[in-house]
Amino acid sequence: MKTKLKQLVAIAFIFKAILQLHAQGYIVPNGVVYSGLNFLGGYEIDVLHDPVNLYYTGFMLYPNGITPPTLYPNTFLFDPIIDVGVRVFLVSSNDPISLQPIMSQSYTELTYPNNNVFNNGVPFYVGLYTGNVQFAPQDGIYNDPLFGWAELVNNRGVIEMLDSALEYQGGGIYAGTDNIIPAPEPSEFALTALGALFPGIRRWRNSSRCKGS
Repeated sequence: MKTKLKQLVAIAFIFKAILQLHAQGYIVPNGVVYSGLNFLGGYEIDVLHDPVNLYYTGFMLYPNGITPPTLYPNTFLFDPIIDVGVRVFLVSSNDPISLQPIMSQSYTELTYPNNNVFNNGVPFYVGLYTGNVQFAPQDGIYNDPLFGWAELVNNRGVIEMLDSALEYQGGGIYAGTDNIIPAPEPSEFALTALGALFPGIRRWRNSSRCKGS
């Protein structure tokens, strides 16, 4: 009886540990790429949306005037690439870039054809949300998402990228860091382990019944 009780306790601990496992995700190399000035006069930021095939989407910021007091262009038109698309948000350092704050509209989203003022010499962060899909979702929610951020600066009318990161298969990322937010659902490993565990539990129960009869 004591042996069976120990086995049951061990199974309970394993079961609890498996349920606590999360999909951790990983940082995608070259996930956010600065393409610089394009032929239309905008500054282009490309964001990887398909890590396997290395397909990118992105957005542009076009100089669109001066909002005083300044000597340099500081007003920029946001223009997304129309394909899979990437949603772009104004965020601060260490803000979580994940589905929950996006769904709750916690951040200001950059949308076309709106203008935004980025003061000269002041770095700012944008949160990035796209997906490993073929077409942009109509509701703006990606089933296989990638979350990221970029630190940009207006350098005398020129948008430059200072730093960036993009994560995949996690639950998001904190702006300005490589710290990934774990996904809320169990990882594939956890689900596989659960599948292997249940037959063992069933055999243990059947064995107990046979011995007790």
